[in-house]
Amino acid sequence: MTLADGGWMVGDHLVADIGGGRAAGLRTVWIDRGTWPDQEHEADHVVTDVLQAMEILHAVR
Repeated sequence: MTLADGGWMVGDHLVADIGGGRAAGLRTVWIDRGTWPDQEHEADHVVTDVLQAMEILHAVR
């Protein structure tokens, strides 16, 4: 088991948050605030607010 096992990165910056989280082996939730239109991403989940992100984190254990 590694430190990243079961870990999550939640953020609104595609490079620093989502890219960094993926590089660290974490599952990711991108809070899409419309600042990265038409950008490719590899986020595991995409939401529009923190409450939706929390719902995902509580549902996936």
